Amino acid sequence: MYMDNRELIKEYPFLLPRNVFTDRVSDTYDYSYTLLDDMPKGWKRAFGEQLCKELKKVLVKDNLLDDYRVTQIKEKFGQLRWYDNCGSEKLYKVIDKYESLSEHICIECGSKGKMQDLFGWISPYCDDCYKKVKRRAEERLTKYSK
Repeated sequence: MYMDNRELIKEYPFLLPRNVFTDRVSDTYDYSYTLLDDMPKGWKRAFGEQLCKELKKVLVKDNLLDDYRVTQIKEKFGQLRWYDNCGSEKLYKVIDKYESLSEHICIECGSKGKMQDLFGWISPYCDDCYKKVKRRAEERLTKYSK
């Protein structure tokens, strides 16, 4: 069972969206979003909370939990990218582990995947998701090329 956003922020305060320049949280923040929502849904489903759990363990041990900030989470070149403001070698080993793991996990569903080319964009997909995503992309291309 997944945590709701309030629980996620309470457990992993580094997922709270903040202004990267001022470090402030918006006055209108309503828990409808966390930084973990930037992670592709398949990866989030497969290992998102586990990654946060392992990071928190290291951050608590290093006494960095209150100062640690995630600045961006995304997919790039078919791999997870996790950007932050500080950390130890132990912390980056955890991040590296999940960045490497992400290359073999479908970004759509979270099952085992492999790198597949989708019109020049290479990302890990299982065969079923690749077919679905490719079909949707082809439909959009056909629709907008008319």
